[in-house]
Amino acid sequence: MRISTSMIYDTNVSTIGRQQVDLVHTQQQLSTGRRVVSPSDDPVASARALEVSQSISHLAVQKENQGAAIDALKNLDSQLGAIHDVLDYVRERVIQAGNPSLSTSDKQSIATDIRAQFDSLLSLANTQDSQGEYLFSGYVGNTAAFTGNLAGVNYQGDQGTRTLQVSNTRQIPVSVNGNELFMNIDSVNGAFTSSTNSTTAIISDGTVSGPAPYTGDHYAIRFTSATTYDVFDTVADPGMSGAPLATGTYVEGQAIGLPDPANAATTEIQVTISGAPVAGDTFQTVPGSTSDMFSTLKQLVVGLENANGTGYTGMIADTLGRLDNAMENVLRLRAQEGSRQVEVEALQNVGEDLKIQYADRLERLVGLDYVEAISDFQQQQTYLEAARSTFAKISGLSLFNFIS
Repeated sequence: MRISTSMIYDTNVSTIGRQQVDLVHTQQQLSTGRRVVSPSDDPVASARALEVSQSISHLAVQKENQGAAIDALKNLDSQLGAIHDVLDYVRERVIQAGNPSLSTSDKQSIATDIRAQFDSLLSLANTQDSQGEYLFSGYVGNTAAFTGNLAGVNYQGDQGTRTLQVSNTRQIPVSVNGNELFMNIDSVNGAFTSSTNSTTAIISDGTVSGPAPYTGDHYAIRFTSATTYDVFDTVADPGMSGAPLATGTYVEGQAIGLPDPANAATTEIQVTISGAPVAGDTFQTVPGSTSDMFSTLKQLVVGLENANGTGYTGMIADTLGRLDNAMENVLRLRAQEGSRQVEVEALQNVGEDLKIQYADRLERLVGLDYVEAISDFQQQQTYLEAARSTFAKISGLSLFNFIS
């Protein structure tokens, strides 16, 4: 094979160029700490690494949302605690007002105190969060939740509950709308009413404490004979024409257990029948009534300022019942908020574990073995220096130099 001078030059320049490219590539790997500097280095690993990197980015966003959710829930818990404290203080004053030895001026003084507590409660109801949005106005955070005074308070928000995306599949509520917290508080229990005069129904609640609404306020019991009956969900089947929610055998003196529509194995409430039922007898619920915190305090102030009027004792008893319901409602919402904090904290722990797993996966996909890379770099540097040195000698093997 004949080798020309130009071939010698071209071959050596090309070889040195490739060695320089390899050396620079290895230097880039060492400077970035990544084996895959560009997708062409390892297309499969590069694609998998992109997926893992996106997952890490999603985790970072979720971590921010989780932190925001914890802050929002803690703020909500603080406000609910303050509301409960106001109600608890008012309740103490109501008990004091029920003392028959109090004078009219004493009751007037309590009324003045309750007016101040009313203003405090209204101020808490219009609390704003760190973003300047009203905490209890639902989705319309730029609108004050409540307007008015002792003469009457109106709710300006909606029924929405704000949520934050704290995981791929979980949006957690971080607020409570004012209607649920302050306005729509059950005051009187629901009851069963009979379609005939032959029997009466006495309902006893097995799961809800205090005068809260019955979870079974949409039930109906229809006797098919003196000893058998069907139970219907009158929300799902108002005409009681479909399949019954449950059937049973009636034994006089024994309570009838009404199942949870969502879980037939769970008994929601117990109903006791007195008398002898006959075929066709139907017992259906009558919903209870509701009240709000502000009207309860207004009733109390008016009652204290007119302490010599009739019905004072009944007003005190009714106010205590309403306050108990309101405090029970606040405690229920605080319990929900507490469970959500626990859930978010658990998600934070899961996120930290996933972050470690993703980082390990990414390292295995595109991470660099520094020992191997440094060895390659030294070897490539030696090759390049040898190529440069030998090229200088080979380039001198010219025929013209030999002739000269």
